[in-house]
Amino acid sequence: MKIYSVLALALGLVAIPAVAQTAAPAPAAATAPAIKAGVLVWSAEGHRVGRIDSVRGDVVAVINDMRMVYIPVATLSTGARGLVSSLTLKDLDHL
Repeated sequence: MKIYSVLALALGLVAIPAVAQTAAPAPAAATAPAIKAGVLVWSAEGHRVGRIDSVRGDVVAVINDMRMVYIPVATLSTGARGLVSSLTLKDLDHL
């Protein structure tokens, strides 16, 4: 009988960390910027870059200065007026 109670206690202790790891959902979706066609993109200095023409995998296509610029999604965050890139206009000219 002692063996069964020790075995049950051991199994209970092993299961506790597994339950604790799955208890908290990740809130990443709530903080992700809304990246879709038509949204304005601003540079790191606050200059208007343009509107998103399309989303292509991990880049967004924006028409800037009569040419298509492909900005990595990883550089975008939500700002007060739309999406803000961590890149400057000079950086965007080199893309």
